[in-house]
Amino acid sequence: MKLDFSTLPLLPRAFSETPMTFCDTEDKRALSSIMDILLIETGSREARENWQAAQLRNLLAHAAQRSAFWRQRLGALKSYTDVKLSSLPILTRAELREQVAREGSLLPPGGPEPIQKHATSGSSGVPVEFFVSRMNGQYSSARGLAQHFIDGNDLSLNSTRLKSRIIDDPRGFTVSKVGTTHGLHGFVSRGSYKEIKFTQPNFKALWKELRRDPVGHLVAQPHIIDTLFQFVDAKSFKEANLATWTSLGHRPSSSVRNALSGVGIPTSARYSAEEVGLIAQECRMTPDFYHVCGSNVLVEIDESEPIDLDGQTAGRVLVTRLHSYATPFIRYDIGDIASLHKSCPCGYQGPVLSNIYGRTKQLLKHPDGRVTPFFVRGADVLEIAAISEFRIRQTELQTIVVEIAASDTLPATKIDAFRELIRSYASADFDIQIRQVPRIDWGADTKRLGFRNELLS
Repeated sequence: MKLDFSTLPLLPRAFSETPMTFCDTEDKRALSSIMDILLIETGSREARENWQAAQLRNLLAHAAQRSAFWRQRLGALKSYTDVKLSSLPILTRAELREQVAREGSLLPPGGPEPIQKHATSGSSGVPVEFFVSRMNGQYSSARGLAQHFIDGNDLSLNSTRLKSRIIDDPRGFTVSKVGTTHGLHGFVSRGSYKEIKFTQPNFKALWKELRRDPVGHLVAQPHIIDTLFQFVDAKSFKEANLATWTSLGHRPSSSVRNALSGVGIPTSARYSAEEVGLIAQECRMTPDFYHVCGSNVLVEIDESEPIDLDGQTAGRVLVTRLHSYATPFIRYDIGDIASLHKSCPCGYQGPVLSNIYGRTKQLLKHPDGRVTPFFVRGADVLEIAAISEFRIRQTELQTIVVEIAASDTLPATKIDAFRELIRSYASADFDIQIRQVPRIDWGADTKRLGFRNELLS
């Protein structure tokens, strides 16, 4: 083991000038949090699992003490030392809404740990309200910084975030900047932070905005990067000083990943949910394998109704958030499907996920009962016609509905071409219905999934 901070961009006056002190209190606190996370996630497996078991006992005791809902599920025990997580009931979204509606936060308002109410509809379109504590926010900030240390990223580079939001701007996006990103800003040299919120952006204007400043570390959903690749190539991203790309919501397409890798830009995907935060981070050495974020969650796979994916057994993802004291998430059915492994091919000794399919919506169910991955590239759609957006939904066992938003009425030949494209990705077993609309009604679905399976809930 070797700790080497020679590449950390320390500021000239990084250290404290107070007698018998090395670092100022705020910087020391931030560094301590990062070190805690790194020790838990990259250190001894046995030590990590012992810590997780203790944190789980604490959470179960808290939930049973503060909540009639949880006492009924857990039982009023004197000790939860011998309780096996797998023996507890699965928490559904409906049950979560029931607990929050009946009891509110399990941390009292005005107490020593401030709380906030959050809400999300996710990609299911079903609103869920829940509470988070100040510690949850502090942890998320520290965990984000810790990932830079894990990946060996240069903290002095800029950070850029692209967010899908409903905004009102003639360009289809808005831009906000802050001087530096949060954390360690008085200790190390930090780049600036730019946040771009977009609805239906003018992509040429968006690319011009991205090039205005060095991009640095980019966090963005893959569909926006796929679309930008219709206008520019990987070399252009390199010239825009893109250092790394972290994909949200879905893993990057292999074509874009390979193109960026070819010019020396690493990519990885982040698996997270608004309710529980970071669940797992994709391994840079072995793509499509995700190291579970053991300092935040425990992950199980419910294999009571197993799904076969490319010869591997997959099941519903159950997440326990170890620090969810305001609204407990214990064996929460996140709505996703994945396979779970004891270790990663890279050598990492800890739980690892693969075959992650978000909220079961990226899977196509066939009439013969098979379930297969389904992904239509935006590039293939745009080759047929210049459209502004599209959405594909499996609404019945043999029915796929395709909504296409375009300013001009599409001729029958284009409609037929879209139908054949979807059939080539699915099969001849499906009735493909093409509907041209002026604008797609996304509702509160900020993820704007290109494909949604309405049969798998």
